Amino acid sequence: MAKLVNSGPVAVTKEGGKANLEKTVKSGSLVALFVCAMLLVVLSGAFKPEVDMSSISPTEREAVRSRNLKSSLNAVCASYLLYSALQGPDTHMVKPHPAVWKVMHGLFVLYLLFLVFLLCQETADARMVLKFLAPDLGVELPERAYGEDCRIYTPEDPASKFRVLRDTVFDEFFVGHILGWYGKAIALRNLPLLWAYSISFELMELTFQHWLKNFNECWWDSWVLDVALCNFVGISLGMMTVRFFEGTTYDWMGTKNAKGLTKKMRQGLQLFTPATWDSYIWNPTSSPLRFLQCAFVVILCLVFELNAFFLKYVLWIPPPHLLNHIRLALWFGIANIATREYYVFITSKEGMHLTKMGANAWLAIAGALIEIIVVLKHGRGMFEVPWPRHVLWFWGVFVTVTTGWLVRWHLRSKSAVKPKKQ
Repeated sequence: MAKLVNSGPVAVTKEGGKANLEKTVKSGSLVALFVCAMLLVVLSGAFKPEVDMSSISPTEREAVRSRNLKSSLNAVCASYLLYSALQGPDTHMVKPHPAVWKVMHGLFVLYLLFLVFLLCQETADARMVLKFLAPDLGVELPERAYGEDCRIYTPEDPASKFRVLRDTVFDEFFVGHILGWYGKAIALRNLPLLWAYSISFELMELTFQHWLKNFNECWWDSWVLDVALCNFVGISLGMMTVRFFEGTTYDWMGTKNAKGLTKKMRQGLQLFTPATWDSYIWNPTSSPLRFLQCAFVVILCLVFELNAFFLKYVLWIPPPHLLNHIRLALWFGIANIATREYYVFITSKEGMHLTKMGANAWLAIAGALIEIIVVLKHGRGMFEVPWPRHVLWFWGVFVTVTTGWLVRWHLRSKSAVKPKKQ
């Protein structure tokens, strides 16, 4: 009988390390359960006298219900995260503690369920749910177009002769752009895929700028500042980090045995890194199937990027709002684990049909799909501007040429391995 291989967790390289960690977690799981149950009893107000709702004013009654609802949601989330920390699926991340990454898995599950909840609401109600979480939401957003004035030199401006360039460079997202690509480089760990991702996203901005005004950027903003500067710096720093740790196995330890500031800083960083830093040999040109598998990674990354803009547009969430940062943090936390699991899934010697995709990779794909459905439902009537003809022509030609190239490649590959007739 064929054996199903799990592409999820990777074993800790230190002999006995994983076994010791599992023994410690199992021995303390019941204690943690009873301690948290006692805390839940106290925090839920089980020992407090019952509030007589009929004896208080409607305003006070509404305040009590709102407070109880928020407390209930917090308790539900905390209980599920406790379960995730103690019983969640293992990952290849074991530092600073496996429970940290199990909690990250649990947080992303909660995010996925929250998306499903929003999906089942009417659009106005979905926005009110977000307003309940953050009272400053619920207001339609003005869209900012970055490409209205593409002049680099503005001699008539009293503030600066390079005002447009200055405003773009000192934009609130400039540094975040670099940090974002630093994180993406650590997750993908492959220059060809990263640059395909980088260039493809700029094409996505050109594709959807008739719907989202903030995709309307100047050419030098898109291709010079974004691609040639921010993306290059972020990707370079990320790949330098990967090469810095690559090929070394690290024990789970603190910094007390390290001598020198540099070694202490290095070991401090290691507490939040994988057990091993393996480079990913995606090799997209090895076969048509591997090309499609790598293209799927890039497409999923593009979906994640585009969803960030479309979600805030349809749900009225300002770009600098905390909810956007929380979403980015959740995706960053799951991305490294999910990428590793997907890489193991497609490179397994047993083949994909006998290999089970890791839980985090599956979860990331599910999250991207649900985000798309949320945008489609709550964006009804907001994307009625017709597609520009040049966009349709470009992608039509691109898909046709790419499909023809893949078919030709596949046929040539089959003929190359076909045994010669005697």
